[in-house]
Amino acid sequence: MRVFILLFIAAGFTQCLQSQSDESLSDYDHVKVPYSVNEPTRILSLHSELEEISGLSFYRRNMLVAVQDEKGKLYFIDSADGEIKRELKFYKSGDYEGVEIIGDQVYVTESDGDIYVFSIKSQNQAEAERIKTAFSRDNDIEGLASIQGDIVLLTKASGEIKDNGIKGKAAYFYDDAKKEIDLDPLFSFRIKDLEHFIGDREYFNDLKDFDPSGFAEHPATKDIYIISADRALLVLDSEYKIKEIVKLSRRIYKQPEGICFDPEGRLYISNEGDGARAKLVIIDQIR
Repeated sequence: MRVFILLFIAAGFTQCLQSQSDESLSDYDHVKVPYSVNEPTRILSLHSELEEISGLSFYRRNMLVAVQDEKGKLYFIDSADGEIKRELKFYKSGDYEGVEIIGDQVYVTESDGDIYVFSIKSQNQAEAERIKTAFSRDNDIEGLASIQGDIVLLTKASGEIKDNGIKGKAAYFYDDAKKEIDLDPLFSFRIKDLEHFIGDREYFNDLKDFDPSGFAEHPATKDIYIISADRALLVLDSEYKIKEIVKLSRRIYKQPEGICFDPEGRLYISNEGDGARAKLVIIDQIR
């Protein structure tokens, strides 16, 4: 009888913890973030070559492009089934983290902040221009996105460049004409700012860390969606103020690395496989 009672108590305790965990995953304003982020529409398994997928961008209807950590290749992915439709070699092996397309130009960044620019119309092999920037490995660049029609890079580590005194994480414009980074950040934030924002919540009120691994601009609202490999989603409004923070399910988001939207507002988040197949999470916008 004693064993039965102990097992009953343990089961109840476990169920209570599970319930609290589930509550924390929905503890956000669904009006501010019109997506059931932890109840995705579809999850696709990607080719084994994309196990270390690190950057994601929308290209055209039913087609995304991606880069992975090690190979200097651009992968064209069918968003309906996750299959690789084409590969485009643009440079030798490196540590590639983010990708974005503006017009016919593709922009890829390495973790040290170097930018590679090439034409998406290239066949099989591209002639990428490599551009050195003011960033270093201390910044650990993983995010690259088109914001207001311009290329912006986001630091995963230190937001400071050229002794500009910026604390926390920071995003910077890339001046395409001058081929250099604007040293005045577009926005910056610190972990304590995020912790303060969720401090009064009932369930999701503790943020261990937030290391940006990708970001994208919503096509309609112009909100900025920033994902962290620490399984959290930060949303800034169009004036770069904190709008919402969402906890991501460990079961669904093993290691979120890439994020993008299609023109209809459908949200895509890629996850590294970490020894297994990488996943592409697809989330329809709540109408």
